[in-house]
Amino acid sequence: MKSTPIEFSNREGFKLFGILEEPIKDRKDIAILLLSPGIKMRVGPHRLYNKLSRVLVACGFTVLRYDFYGLGDSEGVIPENVLVNVYNSIQNGRYINDTIDAMDWMENEHDFNKFILGGLCGGAITGMLTGSIDNRVNGLIALGLINVFEGGEDNFARFVTEGQLDDLKDGYLKKLTDIDSWIRILSFKSDYRTIFKILFKPVRVITSKVKQISSKSHNSVEIEFKHDHSSNTNPKFAPTFFSMLKQSKKMLLIYSGGDRLLWEFKEKFEDIYRPHLRRYDDLYEVITIPEANHILSLVEWEQTMHDNVAKWLKENY
Repeated sequence: MKSTPIEFSNREGFKLFGILEEPIKDRKDIAILLLSPGIKMRVGPHRLYNKLSRVLVACGFTVLRYDFYGLGDSEGVIPENVLVNVYNSIQNGRYINDTIDAMDWMENEHDFNKFILGGLCGGAITGMLTGSIDNRVNGLIALGLINVFEGGEDNFARFVTEGQLDDLKDGYLKKLTDIDSWIRILSFKSDYRTIFKILFKPVRVITSKVKQISSKSHNSVEIEFKHDHSSNTNPKFAPTFFSMLKQSKKMLLIYSGGDRLLWEFKEKFEDIYRPHLRRYDDLYEVITIPEANHILSLVEWEQTMHDNVAKWLKENY
């Protein structure tokens, strides 16, 4: 593998720095860009991107890892003072232009005009947002693809999913035999909104089933995207996801079983649009790594991800 430090300028004139990694015998038809996750740089958490890049190069692909403006070694400043605002700006498309500029550089300097975009969390959503508007993008490798805006711990109970409540239920039941837990409850230090949601889940399940039955006759061929302003769902997610599918751009989605983003994706997107998604079963694949955390910090979790990515690339590219 050949590794070369590179730099190029984005459209605002900021210098972006990265690493271009090439196999000994590379293929010139398509390259892969790994996009920075959140505020992490091109290395990723616990060198996740470095190790994934080696897997991709071993599959014969040239890989570019680089820092978006304001991150890592690249020029520019992020003006936000609150981290959650940075995350939400990324989910709103903050780094689409940097991604397009990186593809322009790869095309001008290395003759690539087809790309697979990949990344963890913020890198994944940046890849999907970019891929939906740039014809050079052929596919997406999404690790922990996020479809909701961050709201901080204060909003946990407001936006908690049913799957998360199931995970929490056993823990709360065990605490009923714990004296310290009762002291916490009686001293008003517990998260009562979450507790009440757990207790009243059976009622919500019945209500949800009634709604599903009444709405079955209204499923049409055309997709109607509705956004509930009381929800933390990113309104750009569903239209962008379906835009990728309608353009026949393949997507590999890998989720961690211990990550809330899995439940967010299932309940706030997949369950809602399932009748429409069935038409595109051959274009997107969802893989869950049981018990893994968001950043795949254990070797076995990371290896499972590597194996699935390599398998998907071999089957589709």
